[in-house]
Amino acid sequence: MEFRTVIRPESGMSGLVRHGEPIVLVGSCFSDNIGACLRDGLFDADVNPFGPIYNPLSIQRAFEVLTNQTVVKSESLIENGGMWHSFLFHSRYSAVDREDAVERMNRRIETAAGNLRNASVVIVTLGTTRVFTLRDTGDVVANCHKLPGSVFDVRYLTLDEVEDALNSTLEAIRSVNQAARIIFTVSPLRYNEQGAHGNQLSKSTLLLAVDRVISNDSSGQTSYFPAYEVMMDDLRDYRFYADDMKHPSMQAVRYIYKLFKDTYFDNDTLALATEGEAFTRRLAHRSLSGANISREKEMTEKMAIAEAFISRFPKLKYASMRYLNSLFNDGI
Repeated sequence: MEFRTVIRPESGMSGLVRHGEPIVLVGSCFSDNIGACLRDGLFDADVNPFGPIYNPLSIQRAFEVLTNQTVVKSESLIENGGMWHSFLFHSRYSAVDREDAVERMNRRIETAAGNLRNASVVIVTLGTTRVFTLRDTGDVVANCHKLPGSVFDVRYLTLDEVEDALNSTLEAIRSVNQAARIIFTVSPLRYNEQGAHGNQLSKSTLLLAVDRVISNDSSGQTSYFPAYEVMMDDLRDYRFYADDMKHPSMQAVRYIYKLFKDTYFDNDTLALATEGEAFTRRLAHRSLSGANISREKEMTEKMAIAEAFISRFPKLKYASMRYLNSLFNDGI
């Protein structure tokens, strides 16, 4: 007898996620969590190109921007707190200079659009049915950028609205990439602002909509990964939450990612990911020869480690160099 709910890997999915093929992740901050794990394993993962997005309508809009390669124009940005923002992008893309913000956003769209066209897997993580709409226009925003509450109206999407948004998302993806497999998941993040009952209603609506979309999709290219169920039914203990009691702890993320690996990796991919994780852990150390090492010397040492690793695993050259560059570059 097992005194816990064990959620096991779904059969028939092994080998779906592989190295050397772009993986695009869009959605809530849980996409950041899984995306970071994939990058640590040296997968070619494009993680949340707009920053975290939580509601289905904003996720739909994000994919439409990528498939149409819509150009962000400077007049569409708004200023608040001395920074220029877009209602579609997270504040990580905001800037003091308006044109700098536009350039950051358009560069990110261009990169992500290319990855989406070539992606073997697209992972869509839904967070909530709660949406903020601009009172002046009725447009749904992905990020409020700390504007006054009087600027927005708040409502909850219906089941039909969520289903329509997900179907439109699939259409957008398939307009540029018919071969990609789409994995839906629902974020285990608690939205306490809605209250316990409101949070459950929101999550239930998302789950029902995803089930409808997958059931009605005749292509067989859509599936569901049970991150939410693992958190609620298997890890049903507050020790698996971060200090805010809303986000999964890193231990919980690693546990859920273990199920992800067991579901989607074949043995060769798992072995290569294990090597990649060991490599990125070694590179992530701040200093390899003492606390007073110069930046230049540290870069030289880490480059030598990367070159030795690439000589063993040439397939991972691009991901290895991208990871190395990310350690020394603060830009978007």
